[in-house]
Amino acid sequence: MFVIKYYETGNLYSYLEESIGIICWRDIVDILWSVSTGLESIHEYGLVHGNLHGGNILVENKMNSIDAKITDTGLHRPVDEFSQQIYGVVPFVAPEIFDENILTKESDIYSFGMIMWMLSAGVRPYNDKPHDKQLIQEICSGLRPNVIIGTPPVFSALMLQCLDANPSNRPTASKICECLGSWVAAICDDPNPSDLSNQFDAAEETKFAYLATLDLNLLPCHEKAANLKDDL
Repeated sequence: MFVIKYYETGNLYSYLEESIGIICWRDIVDILWSVSTGLESIHEYGLVHGNLHGGNILVENKMNSIDAKITDTGLHRPVDEFSQQIYGVVPFVAPEIFDENILTKESDIYSFGMIMWMLSAGVRPYNDKPHDKQLIQEICSGLRPNVIIGTPPVFSALMLQCLDANPSNRPTASKICECLGSWVAAICDDPNPSDLSNQFDAAEETKFAYLATLDLNLLPCHEKAANLKDDL
């Protein structure tokens, strides 16, 4: 039997809904760094998660930071394992999975990249489309969400690398963890300004100025944009 710590905030989807999608970059980086450390540990054991999305990430507000943990630990599988069926929330499933049904570390990295986009956008990916076979075809043909206004260049570069159509071009979990750790140090811990912290400061101003022009309650959401685990 597994005993899991209770996270009052709930999963990442709940956190987004409670914050109405408005999350500062410091918190976004904090969350992603926590998730990346968990993913790095999974991959170091020669396993893959295989179903990484916002519903499988628990979030907890702490005094000066936000903690995030990956759940669904019982579903971890060996690297390069063939799956008879595809399970997952469509927007977070790597395109090669739809063709080969083979779970890899690289497919987990694609899912992580989509989580990066979701946090930067404040909404679930492709929430304006039905999550059906048409969307799958579009994803396999290269469809990706647009980079959101106000996203720091270093953030968008890492995110797009994670979402690369070629799995071999995606960074490792260790590389992501190292990168995010340096971001945390620059924007959360170091009181002295740097090029990196300046990027996030400027992006913060741009993002919130843009959000001020939106009615967040009227953002499009397709009725068939299912976000539950689907057996495709």
